[in-house]
Amino acid sequence: MASTIRWIAAKIGEPGIGDAFAGVFSDAVSDPPLREILSARFQDPYRLQLQDTLGEPEHRVLFFIDVVVGTLLHRMGMTGSPMTDADVAALVDVVLRHFAGGADTTATH
Repeated sequence: MASTIRWIAAKIGEPGIGDAFAGVFSDAVSDPPLREILSARFQDPYRLQLQDTLGEPEHRVLFFIDVVVGTLLHRMGMTGSPMTDADVAALVDVVLRHFAGGADTTATH
């Protein structure tokens, strides 16, 4: 999980990538066909691989993706810069503690 978070952080930090993601996500709010494309073509391959690798159910892997990508994009949008290495390490720590503790998010669904 830690290497996945670091990989996502590096990708979002590449010039233009964070901007592209943020713009597409913003458009997807009111565009169901675009959401379907984003889900099927961009998220599902990673989600399925994470589910297989981590042995976690879909709802927990989706939560992992939401927390990590959402946090990274929020930082990029608020500061114009990718997260620092120290902040990525803190994000890794927070996420790993959540998953290591076996916290279940089904109560919120």
